[in-house]
Amino acid sequence: MKKILIFGSGVHSKIVFSEIIKLKNYSIIGFVDDFSKKNKIVETYKNKKYKVIGGINNTKIIANKNTVGIIGVGTNFIRKKIFDKVNKIYKNFIWESIISKDSIISSNVKIGKGSLIVSNSVINTGSKIGDHCLINTSSSIDHDNYFANFASTGPGVTTGGNVTVGELSCLGIGSTIKHQIKIGKNTIIGGQSFVYKNCKSYSIYSGIPAKKIRNRTVNEKYL
Repeated sequence: MKKILIFGSGVHSKIVFSEIIKLKNYSIIGFVDDFSKKNKIVETYKNKKYKVIGGINNTKIIANKNTVGIIGVGTNFIRKKIFDKVNKIYKNFIWESIISKDSIISSNVKIGKGSLIVSNSVINTGSKIGDHCLINTSSSIDHDNYFANFASTGPGVTTGGNVTVGELSCLGIGSTIKHQIKIGKNTIIGGQSFVYKNCKSYSIYSGIPAKKIRNRTVNEKYL
């Protein structure tokens, strides 16, 4: 069994935990979090308590060549900040992709390092998911999509074929993206929106049909 660390100890880390447990081929060491108290209990499974084992700087086990990890944080730019910090300190750290056993992934789909595919998601033929992406619960990603690194979907997102989603961009819960649409970098699509035109980078779009609301900075909250 692979030994795995989950970076982050908030609500999203529990989703990551639940997907790893179902796979049964990992041994979860614990949670790494710079902002949580050491030994805080995050989850309990079969009477075993899984705790915060420390922060990034003082957790020697991260440097163990037999240990892999995944970032359990839902916000894209925070996920990238954790990635940058870990990789600066531990240059050879191995990031693991977790693909739910309850998802449907076509055989020629490519999924990058450190990404999470949550239960009941479907990813169709020819699609490529980058590094440290999040495809959330019951998302439907049609053929030949491309999600750049650190991009994400909320639960229940639907994309048509040949959709491109830029780095750090997020498709909000229940949104629908028309086929052949390009969404730029660091752009947010509001929940339940319908996108039928290309979307610029560093922007927020929302509505049916989706319209640009305003510009967006990298480290801004989603909406």
